[in-house]
Amino acid sequence: MKREPSPRATMPDDPDPTLPGDRELDLAILRVMYPSGHIEPAGIDPRLNATRIARRLRVGRGVIAQRLRAWSQFGFLVQYDVWPNPALFGQAVVWLEIRAADRLQKEAVLERIGLVPGAVMALDVAGEWIAATFVRPADEEPRRLADLVRNLSGVAEVGPPSGGKVPVPDRLPTPLDLRILRVLRRHPRESLATIARLARVSTRTITTRYHRLIEDRAAWFVPIYDFRALAEPVLSVNVRCASAADRERFARSLYRAHPRLLEFLRSPVSPQLTEDRLGCVIIARSSARVEGIERWIRRQPGVEDCELVAMIRQVAYPETFDRLMASMPGSPPTPS
Repeated sequence: MKREPSPRATMPDDPDPTLPGDRELDLAILRVMYPSGHIEPAGIDPRLNATRIARRLRVGRGVIAQRLRAWSQFGFLVQYDVWPNPALFGQAVVWLEIRAADRLQKEAVLERIGLVPGAVMALDVAGEWIAATFVRPADEEPRRLADLVRNLSGVAEVGPPSGGKVPVPDRLPTPLDLRILRVLRRHPRESLATIARLARVSTRTITTRYHRLIEDRAAWFVPIYDFRALAEPVLSVNVRCASAADRERFARSLYRAHPRLLEFLRSPVSPQLTEDRLGCVIIARSSARVEGIERWIRRQPGVEDCELVAMIRQVAYPETFDRLMASMPGSPPTPS
């Protein structure tokens, strides 16, 4: 069965026109789609329908349905990538910060990262840097991965690897679960009725199994965004404070001064934040305001350091999880 085109093959260099409309509404929708209300790589449910979102936000269903369609039509939400929990394969998650030798040749570097065993996703940011996510055997020394990436053509520098083990789901997936996972990976936005037909099970069975896969954290739905579809800069902000108490005070001030933000959740499947750090995404109102945001952050009491970068797009590398699922003992053939 043919997979949906990879975003790196379909996204133009300069999407046009940009996504119009209410950015506060976009943020409100995202907060509902992430059950925790915070950004969590494995914490979104693409089947949360417009009716339920509209009810939570107390707006008309048509408004939400139209907005979700616009996200795809204007290229903001490129696709969903469905990841089986890496712990099912004895894998850990590793993050690398990679500096390209030539910031104007990062496209080629992104392509080469996808050829590295274990690559699953990359975040391209303005400038020379790329943040890449890999899954590797849990007992493997992460420096081996860093050395491998460092030798890629076009790579000037690789930062120290970070990451760790991912909690194993309480219930291991059955062969039927694996079959359903394979269908979900190829049709992440289809209705459960369509997934049931493709997996050759009843709708009742797929409904039960689907919710178990989500609740057990055996299946993760990872949205892939192209931030170039927005007219405003989308900023990834990492702030280090003098103490955990200073972080809490700063967080309250930040929400009041810059409400167009989503905070990162401390999660085993995202780069770890210590208690004195805060990570978030801020949608600036214009490029001219970016430096002002950084100056404001650095002036706040208790703030010791701040890193702020404009995000460009995410790139998914689906081949890694395809190979891992094919390697599982007793894995059935992929349904057609």
